[in-house]
Amino acid sequence: MNRGAQLGKIKLQDVKRAIDIGKDVLPFVEPAMNKYGPALIDWTQQRGKQAADSLGEARDSFLSKGQTIKDRKEQQKSLEAARKKAVASSLPPISAKEFFENFENNVSSEADLSDGYMAIAGCYAVATMKSAREKDPSAYEDVYVGCGKSMGFSIYTQLCGFGNVDVYADFKFKRPMMILLFPCEEKDLEIRYEALVRDLQAESSYNKWDVLTRSDEAR
Repeated sequence: MNRGAQLGKIKLQDVKRAIDIGKDVLPFVEPAMNKYGPALIDWTQQRGKQAADSLGEARDSFLSKGQTIKDRKEQQKSLEAARKKAVASSLPPISAKEFFENFENNVSSEADLSDGYMAIAGCYAVATMKSAREKDPSAYEDVYVGCGKSMGFSIYTQLCGFGNVDVYADFKFKRPMMILLFPCEEKDLEIRYEALVRDLQAESSYNKWDVLTRSDEAR
């Protein structure tokens, strides 16, 4: 298996074996993607028509255009507020590079990678920043939301290339990335995960591939 250069000191085959044994992907993730998927797929398929309709409405009425702009601004303000509130509820953010190093430095046994750094249930967001100078974690360019019974191992697998391809590419090419951590009880994972996907607008960012992949598989 070739996933580019090996990123760390833990062998990739050990990571894959731990994934295969633990199956850290939770059963509610697919229903959650199905929940948000239709809206995203519909938006993807209909965006041309919607754009045309919006232009038509603008031509028909200046007041209608003004109201559309106002509504759009209000919606944007609401989305931004939800994003900032969600980010504020996380533990202090940590860079992806530091997280990766912390995980590898705290592995006690390669036979059980899920029992190490941040081996607690929770959700997380991997945020790719616009620049290394940006310190506000809510001002990300792209974001991926995930979850796991062992949050640390789930994040590590993403950075190693066993998850979202965009997250892996950003990490591999050393883009500025921040990890946001949202520990919770295992019984609360589903609610927390769905809320973060919604509030961080992840379904229109890197989580969109989860949605589109499931859509293709269903055809």
